[in-house]
Amino acid sequence: MHDGELSVLMVIEGEIATTQLLEQVFKAGRRFGIVYRKALLSSLTIRDLDPRTVPLFVRCGDRSLRFWIKLLNRARHPYLYYLDDNFWESQGDSPVALYYRDSEVRDTLRLAVSQAHQVLTNSEVLASYLERFTCRARVLPPFFDFGLIEGCARPETAEIRIGFAGSSTRQPDLELVRPAIQPALDRIPGAVFEFCGALPAGVEPGPGVRFFPYVDSYADFIRFQAGRNWAIGLAPLRDTVANRAKTNNKYREYGGCGIAGLYSNIEPYRGCVEHGVTGFLVDDRPECWLSAIERLAFEAAERRRMGERAAQDVRARHCVSSVAGAWVECIGQTRLELRQRPSHLARAYWTGAVMGQTARKLRILGLQVEDAYRKGGAAMVVSRSARRAAAVFARMIRRR
Repeated sequence: MHDGELSVLMVIEGEIATTQLLEQVFKAGRRFGIVYRKALLSSLTIRDLDPRTVPLFVRCGDRSLRFWIKLLNRARHPYLYYLDDNFWESQGDSPVALYYRDSEVRDTLRLAVSQAHQVLTNSEVLASYLERFTCRARVLPPFFDFGLIEGCARPETAEIRIGFAGSSTRQPDLELVRPAIQPALDRIPGAVFEFCGALPAGVEPGPGVRFFPYVDSYADFIRFQAGRNWAIGLAPLRDTVANRAKTNNKYREYGGCGIAGLYSNIEPYRGCVEHGVTGFLVDDRPECWLSAIERLAFEAAERRRMGERAAQDVRARHCVSSVAGAWVECIGQTRLELRQRPSHLARAYWTGAVMGQTARKLRILGLQVEDAYRKGGAAMVVSRSARRAAAVFARMIRRR
């Protein structure tokens, strides 16, 4: 590694859209000297860490993370932690929500956030919430990679396609638009609703409603949205503490693809969508969603202008090549901290291993003493201790 390079080790629990998004900004940061690697937390070893590398843990909550946090602290090696959701306020019974509501995962999250050199997020709301755990939360600009949709074919269609794409965890949010679906189909000639990854509860594919499986690859996920040539993009979001702390992903996706979007009138969209110009902010009543859908469906010129203005705004504020510099600066500050207080990873690792082994032996010895005392009082403790000492002495004599 050259001295001018900024080496980052991105530690993840699995490949998800968040990790793929972060890879985009690191790839864009190569021209600034960013060099990054990925490692799964479950297979992380001391060989993955380097005294000159900045570890970045992404949404990690598994108990095994505690070992690495303690190791890095002993080595005086700063690390970064990235969070794009308020898991302390998560609701529902999805696997993700249940995982982050586990008490051990919560404890790990709290430790990771409180000990990080900086906690990185894209939401002012989430950064404010994190102040109860740390004073080192930093908001970095979210981004969109326009390179993902270069050359993407968008076949012309006479249909007015109204689309949504997201994971199955978004089904509760789709309840906001569900009552507007059939009235919109009845009133708008050529209207078709397309859902990718999630369907509103009680809605089945059929005339006027299409369903597509979730797309795991984020690049393919974006290209799917652009390629379907949606006239209108839906971004319903229930007004909850957790949802208000999310990033404005849908605005950047729809805007980047030039799609006129309808967004719930809450953060994170309230702070980025210019109502009537780059999108519509919609109150959470069925009649409001129906009215907004109808307006854009019947006003082709308005939705084209809205899609174009949204694309211009996303390019100006969120283009990955433009915002990568802010991420590089943040990583550079942590690298500077490493230079000022050299890391001692190997020594800390082996010290921790010895300490851990000693602690385990002492715990076993304590249990043995407790068992002896319970069975025969102090006399049995003395007797067993004497036999153990005699056995140790005998081994020493034999070795001589």
